[in-house]
Amino acid sequence: MDKLRAALTSLLAGVAVTALKAVAWALSGSVAVLADAVHSAVDLLAVTITYLAVRASLKPPDEEHPYGHQKAELLGGVGGSLAVMASAAFVAYEAVHRLIHWEIYTPTLIGLAVVAVAIFVDFNRVVVLRRFKGVSRALEADALHFSTELASSTAIAAVLAFGLIASAQLPNLFATWGPLIDAAVALALVAYFTKLSLSLLKTSVVELLDYAPPDVVARARSRAAAVEGVRAVSAVKVRKAGSVYHAEVTIAVDENLTVAAAHEIADKVEKVLRGELGGDVTVHVEPYKERRSETSTA
Repeated sequence: MDKLRAALTSLLAGVAVTALKAVAWALSGSVAVLADAVHSAVDLLAVTITYLAVRASLKPPDEEHPYGHQKAELLGGVGGSLAVMASAAFVAYEAVHRLIHWEIYTPTLIGLAVVAVAIFVDFNRVVVLRRFKGVSRALEADALHFSTELASSTAIAAVLAFGLIASAQLPNLFATWGPLIDAAVALALVAYFTKLSLSLLKTSVVELLDYAPPDVVARARSRAAAVEGVRAVSAVKVRKAGSVYHAEVTIAVDENLTVAAAHEIADKVEKVLRGELGGDVTVHVEPYKERRSETSTA
């Protein structure tokens, strides 16, 4: 399955999951279920952004975007993270409000069944999206979101199951502890969502700022230096765009070589690094002088 099709599948699944959880909330009135439903709704927005971002990232390079459009995926990651944090603030407010007014939720067997179906849909969606880890930042962000949905939906199912049993067998216990458990689960989910969102936001922003991972730079330098005819590698600059890295490399070759011979070596370096990094590679050639090397060694 390609990236665009995976994003579209995720979008359709998001519509179904959000609708299911909205029904579960309407039936139960639980703030914990509301937290899960709001999270799904915001994720639906994030998935829509992801779909548009992935579609934009697949556009070929043009005159205004010579390095392609891969970084559009990072905008999907940033947008999704901010959306989840906004929903977390809303749910936190609702949870505190429920505690202050001590409102008891109404668990139903139908609501529990609806949440179970949502869990099944999310599980399959995560399995599909995890195949794109390291390939698409936006789809990786979606996989993270829906992993949290799996965790939260499981907790919601537990809250509803507790409510069903307690309200039938121990109504006084449910009246005493039900609202507290409901709000506590909702606030725990809020904290969890916020932590994961901040982590993803940090990663996306770092990539937008053209962070060059030291291991990638070292690997590129090593591969370039190993090309026959390269006497030294004086500079390596890399920057990530989606799942690939673009690079600018400066190599030194024997100063007595002809322009054609030096160009051939540069072509070999370019080919090697393109295979390693996946993006565009620009190679600058300088003359290598023995006395320069000896002076620098001394």
